Amino acid sequence: MRRLAAFLCLLACGLGAGFWYYRSGRALPVQLAEQQPDEDAWLDQLYSSNPAEVEAATRQVAELGARALPAIHGTLQDPAASPQRVKAALKACGILGPEAASAIGEVAEQLPDPTLTADAAVALSFMGRSAFGPLRDALGSEDPVVRRESLRSIGKLKERAPLDARAVLPLLVARATDSDAGVRAVAATYLGIIHEGADAVPALMLALKDPEVDVRRAAATALGSFGEEAAVALPALRKAAADEDPDVAREAGVALVKLQPKK
Repeated sequence: MRRLAAFLCLLACGLGAGFWYYRSGRALPVQLAEQQPDEDAWLDQLYSSNPAEVEAATRQVAELGARALPAIHGTLQDPAASPQRVKAALKACGILGPEAASAIGEVAEQLPDPTLTADAAVALSFMGRSAFGPLRDALGSEDPVVRRESLRSIGKLKERAPLDARAVLPLLVARATDSDAGVRAVAATYLGIIHEGADAVPALMLALKDPEVDVRRAAATALGSFGEEAAVALPALRKAAADEDPDVAREAGVALVKLQPKK
C-alpha cells in the first residue's frame, strides 16, 4: 500500500513538472512569435549615443522613404512628444529631403522653439523649393536666432533646391544690416558663397566697417570670392588689412591678392 502511494506521488510530481515545462518552456516561443516589432524604433535611435544605431536608423529612414512619413507627421503633431523624439522626426525630414515636403509646415512650426530652431532650419534646408517660403517668412521673427538659422538655411537651400539667386540675394543684402551681429555675419558669408549680384559688393564693403569682428572677418573673406568683380572694394580692403583684429587683417590681405587683376 505504501509503495502504491509513493508511486502515485511520484507520478503526480512528474505530471506537474511536465505541465510547468509546457507552460513555461513551450508556450514562450508562441508568446514571442505574437509580439510585433516596433516599426518606429528608428525615431528613438536617430539620436542614440551609439553611432552604429544612428547609422542603422538613418539607413532605415532612407529605405522607408514615404513610408516613414506617418510616424514623422504623428510625432510633429503630438504635443506630448519628447524633444528628443521631435528632433529625430526633424532629422528624418532632412534625410528624406523633398520626399518629406508634406511635412514642411509642421517643421516650420518648430522654428520658434529655441530647443528646436537649429534642427528645424537644417531640415528645411534639405526639403526642396517649397521650404523657401516658410524660411523667408521666419526672417521676420523677433528672435535673432530664428532669423540667423533661417537665413543660413536659405543660403544652403539656394544650391540644394536649387533656388534662383534673384530670390535669395535681396534677402541676404537686407540682412547684412540686421540688428543682430550673428545674422549679419551669416548674410556676409553667403553673399560670398553665392558671389553674384550688383548689390552684394557694396553691402560687403559696408560690412567691413561693422563694429563686430565676426562680421568684418566674414565680409573680408566674402569679398575675396568675387575676384576682379570686386575691384571697387580694393581701398576698403587695404584699410581692413590694418584692422586691429589679426584674423580680419589676414582675410583682408588674402582678398587683396585675389582681387588683383590677372596679367
